[in-house]
Amino acid sequence: MSDDDSSQGEVDGMLNGIPSDEIGADGGIDNSDKAVADGGGGSGGGVSMQMLQAHAARKRAKISKSNSSGRPKSLSSSSRTRPVVKLLVTSVSRSYSEPWRRRQQRESSGTGFLIRWRDTPNTKVDGDDDNTKNGKLDSIRIVTNAHVVRNASTVRARASFGPHVVSCEVEWLSLPLDLALLKISEGDWGDFCKGWSIDDLSSNAALANSEGKSGEDGKDSVSNAPSDMAVAGDNNGKNNAAATSNKKSSNSICITLSSGLPKLDENVTCVGFPQGGTQISVTRGVVSRIDVDAHYVLRIQIDAAINPGNSGGPVFDEQGHVVGISSSHLRGAGNIGYIIPSKIVAMFLQMCMDGMEVKVEDRFSGLGELVVRTDNFEEEAKHVPGIPNLKIHGSQSLESKALRRHLGLEALDLSGGVRIVGAVGSTMGPESKDVSAGSDMKQENDSNGSNGDSTEGKIHNDGGYLKGNDVLLAINNIPIGMDGTIQLSPTRPDERINFRSLVTCQRVGSKVSLDVMRDGKRRDLEVVLDMSKFLVSQYDDFDAVPLYVVVGGCVFSPLSLPLVQEKKSKSPSSFSRFYRDQRHGHEQVLVLSKVLNDDVNVGYHGWKNLVLKSVNGYEPTNIQELVAVLVRKTNLEMIEFRCSLVGQEEDADYVICMSQKEVLQSEHRVLKQHMIASWCSTDALSKELQEEVEKYEPSDAKRTVCWNTMKDMRAVLERKEDS
Repeated sequence: MSDDDSSQGEVDGMLNGIPSDEIGADGGIDNSDKAVADGGGGSGGGVSMQMLQAHAARKRAKISKSNSSGRPKSLSSSSRTRPVVKLLVTSVSRSYSEPWRRRQQRESSGTGFLIRWRDTPNTKVDGDDDNTKNGKLDSIRIVTNAHVVRNASTVRARASFGPHVVSCEVEWLSLPLDLALLKISEGDWGDFCKGWSIDDLSSNAALANSEGKSGEDGKDSVSNAPSDMAVAGDNNGKNNAAATSNKKSSNSICITLSSGLPKLDENVTCVGFPQGGTQISVTRGVVSRIDVDAHYVLRIQIDAAINPGNSGGPVFDEQGHVVGISSSHLRGAGNIGYIIPSKIVAMFLQMCMDGMEVKVEDRFSGLGELVVRTDNFEEEAKHVPGIPNLKIHGSQSLESKALRRHLGLEALDLSGGVRIVGAVGSTMGPESKDVSAGSDMKQENDSNGSNGDSTEGKIHNDGGYLKGNDVLLAINNIPIGMDGTIQLSPTRPDERINFRSLVTCQRVGSKVSLDVMRDGKRRDLEVVLDMSKFLVSQYDDFDAVPLYVVVGGCVFSPLSLPLVQEKKSKSPSSFSRFYRDQRHGHEQVLVLSKVLNDDVNVGYHGWKNLVLKSVNGYEPTNIQELVAVLVRKTNLEMIEFRCSLVGQEEDADYVICMSQKEVLQSEHRVLKQHMIASWCSTDALSKELQEEVEKYEPSDAKRTVCWNTMKDMRAVLERKEDS
């Protein structure tokens, strides 16, 4: 050690005794006389002013170093809050218990954030400015939760940095994933550009496409994002001429999605507009858990505060990239919030970009293409397909050694896998490859580069789908543990998650390879993922719509989950046995929802929640068939409905019998008393029935009136019989 180092150590030793309140906030020394007395407590020497200044400089450097290596830099800067908007939503939801009306208007708020979307060349054609306008309109979108804008009649986006408000339109929805994509209204695009100080967006396409492709931790890009959907945000310190040429670079108002999952205990920051104030709010926490939800879709648990109003807001990691979207919190628990990972968000955006819309047959409570769509149907928000699955009723862990021995796993020295409890149909794929124990077929196919596309060696008669008692060993060559979990990722082997997350993180129509043991032999199955077609519709405005028929005050509707949820019964519903059943064709479960009390239905007051079996001997499979039976085939003196309680024997039924003459006479009275415009919903009328009525009632005015009552429709159809 040199003499200078030795003297420096002595000085630091003496000055460390100075009280902290005499050292300034910047590491400087108080100039008062009592800071250090001349000739004070050293080994015989005083401390000069130069020594004090040198000590202060070293302390400032030490403080600066500790700050830089400690808590991450604040994410509440304008680069993080500027892309965040507050969504002011007015919604009018539909009623399922009284499906002829809508509920009271409701106002709510949520959060969303801007992302870069398509980049259309900013060119003019024949002097028309429409291409320029459309190019800009396709450059920005707003991402939020689906439950924020569900059943919205108006959506307004307010800036976080000023009094700028623009109207938005819901362009795409995914109710199962709880995600939505909003488009700024064409009429407000100019106000948006002025409010957010944007001159031109299309000139930044090259910059945006160069963003987010690589980063220090490999999480800067969006793994499933299309190339022209640049999710741009922070420039990471890069100064680009294209970005500085405009009034405000579009990248400064757009956010970068992270392609990876955050690590446990990683710091995250939630930005949004929760209740308790009107301005933007920032809360911090850590990643507590990575798990799956009730539908086996990935979700992340954090301990940062997520309150009503936060929904749809971005959650940033330490690098300033979005690792997820605030979604919900656990009621009755402290600091348990859930976010949708950016991986799921990117998959949703990719489906929107590709125009991947749910098929018609999967909508309208199972009626599908039987519903006559009106002109304004194209103006409604489009829905992406639901969550894919393996078409199984359930799985069973194989932690029991006896069960593993019984299934033959120990004989093949297999340590993992789950037993398939039961499978749904054989609609997942027509082909499979047989890979028996000890066979080299799998290795031969792989070496030939077939990638599972070759038809050689496949068993066409067996069907490429899972069966009950199969043992699922791996999905896409990722082994499944005996407890039904897989590694979260190859780089995180100590974290595990449910095996179904491998399926739910993919798009409907994707192919997956399954390693299965069936009847003691190994097999490779290649299946195409499809969404479930539930007999009981799950989501309002996705696969469910409120449909009804009113006959003699008896209200019949297709069974749906929104209908059951509106009952708000504290006890488990008796209809739960239908929830996992798959639909065949246009099949529906018709139920007696309620009875509107009137003299015509005395004796049946208070009846509800009965399953309809037949009408005058006919067994309708859906509500359109029920309407057809009532207007065409009930010419008897009585109308007889036979219903049953769920869980009773099939031959045990309840009978509702009413005079047909009294039903027709009381129809107008019952409808007027309960302010019901029509005896059945429009979608309950089949296309054939509508065409038949239009043929025999040419007058538009009279035809509009005849839709309203069963009596008038029957009168029109009787003209056909007379002619």
